[in-house]
Amino acid sequence: MSTEKMKIEIWADIACPYCFIGKKKLENVLQKFPHADQVELVWHSYELDPGLKKEPAGTSYLDYYKDGKDILDGLYQLSEAVGIKFNFDRVVITSTADALRTVKFARNYDLAADTIEAFFQAYFTNGECISDRKVITEIAKKVGLPVDELVRTLDSNEYIAELTQDIRYSEDILILQYIPFYLFNNKTVIQGSIPDEVYLETLEKSFANWNVNGISTSEEKEFAFCYSPNASGLSCSIG
Repeated sequence: MSTEKMKIEIWADIACPYCFIGKKKLENVLQKFPHADQVELVWHSYELDPGLKKEPAGTSYLDYYKDGKDILDGLYQLSEAVGIKFNFDRVVITSTADALRTVKFARNYDLAADTIEAFFQAYFTNGECISDRKVITEIAKKVGLPVDELVRTLDSNEYIAELTQDIRYSEDILILQYIPFYLFNNKTVIQGSIPDEVYLETLEKSFANWNVNGISTSEEKEFAFCYSPNASGLSCSIG
């Protein structure tokens, strides 16, 4: 048996509401999983729109992402079930690059999950501009990150290349089509925010395999669930 933790790698963007919902769902499942202390979540980035500037785009969430009322109604129902309050009328459309770089920085302090949670709350619930340096530093203080070091990091080019690398690897190697995108033990893929029982089934099977065989080295991935327009999983399309 490996002495390391089994990894669940996650590609997400803070501007993706299904990524926020999926985070809550997966965390709920992990709370019920008896070996959760042997599972590590690794957060990767996937910018839905790398072309956005660091100032507010000056348009509404509904107009920018072209989500119809029926989609938003569905999101409200899904979010209520996991304790999220979406305020789409307050969302500030802006670049998520520096927020995603902050999440990468937070991995050094084992605070990536707390940091992306705080950014999700700021973006979808509080209506804050998450590209604003003041907002970023306030979030850093809240979760316990060293603010001065973070500011120096954001003033440099650190993690900028990783944002592109995350996209290229996930699309070219893993054939990512939707986010959230999950890779369990380097083998089993879930695309989309899906029912709790699918998360749990995939987690149990992946953990059992890891417990016996360690980290999967197979280049061929297994798809436990992939969103389709007629499926129950929901996601943000990258196209």
